Amino acid sequence: MFTHGPLRSRPFRYVWGGETLSMVGDAAYQIVFIWLVLSISDSPAVLAAVLVATGIPRGVLLLVGGAVTDRFSPRAVMLGSHLVRGVLLTILTVLAASGGLRVWHFFAIGIAFGIADAFFWPASGSIVPSLVREPDLPRANALIGVAEQASGFVGPILGGVLLTTTSSAFALAFNAATFFVAALTLLAAPKASGAPVQDTRYSVAQLLREVRGGLAHAGRNTEVRMVLLLISAATLSYSGLFAVGLPTLAGRFPDGPIVLGVMVTAWGLGQLVGATSASVTGLPRRWGLLIIAMAIVEGTCFAVLGFAPHYLVAVALLAVLGIGVAYSTDVALPTFIQTRTPPNMLGRVNAVINLPRVVLEPVSIAAMGALAVLDVRWTFALAAVPMLLVGIGLATSATARRLSTSTPQALDTDLPQRLAVTVSP
Repeated sequence: MFTHGPLRSRPFRYVWGGETLSMVGDAAYQIVFIWLVLSISDSPAVLAAVLVATGIPRGVLLLVGGAVTDRFSPRAVMLGSHLVRGVLLTILTVLAASGGLRVWHFFAIGIAFGIADAFFWPASGSIVPSLVREPDLPRANALIGVAEQASGFVGPILGGVLLTTTSSAFALAFNAATFFVAALTLLAAPKASGAPVQDTRYSVAQLLREVRGGLAHAGRNTEVRMVLLLISAATLSYSGLFAVGLPTLAGRFPDGPIVLGVMVTAWGLGQLVGATSASVTGLPRRWGLLIIAMAIVEGTCFAVLGFAPHYLVAVALLAVLGIGVAYSTDVALPTFIQTRTPPNMLGRVNAVINLPRVVLEPVSIAAMGALAVLDVRWTFALAAVPMLLVGIGLATSATARRLSTSTPQALDTDLPQRLAVTVSP
């Protein structure tokens, strides 16, 4: 039945299916968890504190998760993370069924989930090369992108339906089951080992050396630094724009809540279309030209969005941007990293490039929130700046323009300095 592309790989089919189910469960869990916290605490402030407590260990331990992934294997780390999260949700299910849920339980479960996520993220970005042949990597990443976008639509609705038609305990039990099923499907993945282990002891000192090794590799590798600049710029632009900019912009139009929902849906549908298209067509080899063009287009569109005369203009721009971002970042970026990184460094590199997303998100939200108080147009103007600067900076480099998802290029040793000058405040 499956004779072409990544789906001909039995391990990929099993793991992709399990992870898709897990992503749906995770998206549903977010709704269930938030609703339960608000129901029991009756305090938005408590909800915010729980979410912050969940995010802190994720950011602190992300680099550790990358080093552990490289030491053992993405399969082992993902398996452990799924089992831990499944057990945590089982505990939460029992507490909900018995009526024994207390606020402190949410803090404890949230922190434990954050720790598990810190290990899962680098591992999930590193397992795909062990499941498919290298020529199938672009379409494999595209299929994962399709699953992510589809789960973003299905999961929240499912979570709400389960809460209203059954009970919180049943909704939590369903989410726990998705993690256990995903863990089971991971057994189909090959038992590829990480870095060679000379002995069975694994000390804190060794772990820290491996973390430093990952940071040193990222510091030496021009291509990784280019990706870091791109991810940093995107985080600074998108986090505040979606959290603050779009809601404020929607408030300028009649029926603001509906307008906001339409704009966010247009973005999500654009990403789904882009990821689906990439799974069929594959990717252009010249990824450098793609990301340069998209960074400049994104920055320009952000500046225009703040002055949109009608909400349909914003809807159209967001839909088109969603398609382009799905190609350039959601699909092409992981393919680029997977094909250009030594297998024994992939977990740590994935951890490093995810770090800006954790660290810079609150910075973006705070900065754009402050500007939105003055004028929403300034919020979108600020969102445009990081993408435009990085896009222009990358465009000045022949190395960046030649970047490919398949053929290694000679490094331009002057690029980091020129980019640093370009994007510095």
